[in-house]
Amino acid sequence: MKYFVAIISCFFSFTFISAQEIATGINPALKQNDDVQLLYRNEQEFGAHIHSAGWGFNYRRCKHITGYKKRIYEIEVTGLHHPKEIKIDVADANSKGFFYGKQYVVKVLRGGFGYHKVITGKSDRRGVELRLLTLAGPSIAFAKPVYLKIWYPDASPTHPGQWGNTVIEKYDSTNPYHIPDHISGRAGYFTGFGEMNFFPGAFFKLGLSFEHSNLDDDIKLLETGIVVDAYYKTIPIMANTRNNQVYVNVYLNLMFGKKWF
Repeated sequence: MKYFVAIISCFFSFTFISAQEIATGINPALKQNDDVQLLYRNEQEFGAHIHSAGWGFNYRRCKHITGYKKRIYEIEVTGLHHPKEIKIDVADANSKGFFYGKQYVVKVLRGGFGYHKVITGKSDRRGVELRLLTLAGPSIAFAKPVYLKIWYPDASPTHPGQWGNTVIEKYDSTNPYHIPDHISGRAGYFTGFGEMNFFPGAFFKLGLSFEHSNLDDDIKLLETGIVVDAYYKTIPIMANTRNNQVYVNVYLNLMFGKKWF
């Protein structure tokens, strides 16, 4: 969360500085020595984002409907964490830390359809174009069970209480050995892929983007807003605590792309 707050702070600092260059009208005003600004009908963008419950990547394909409105198709992959996850480090340098009580690792695939509307156009190539984004569509959460390395004491006569066996097991909150004192780390990331659970749902995204490239056919934008995910039933990410069926997150997105006719 502290990294997210730092990025948000940098973002708003950038916005404050760039706001001085935003035009007050929608129609782009051309300076006397500037080239005519062309209307490119197509765009595609690739980006990475961070939000208050994870991070991920996305791709957009855009097409102009009018001079100031674009139709958008988006594919996005992102992580989804429970707000009460707390990482516990382990002494073994060859083992990964774990989140005690976490039952599932969740990744979300979203497919969105929506619109970009230009609120304020650029006054020149060094200006900033302000856009309003509305996007919605289906999503699906992929929940992989968490597997841990569990240490069991060896009660054999040859090694009474001095040695033990470490086995890889799916986390079970009812198992008396699945506690921090007996957990020596996480298992490999792909362990448990064959037991994946799926949770269909839908999402809605509302954001403001600031496009600031100084080239006509280039795209560089920062975007911030909120995204809401709702699933047909609760995803049991954590044991012995309340899990959510609806997630509301603030996000920050950095994207790059190209325009063409």
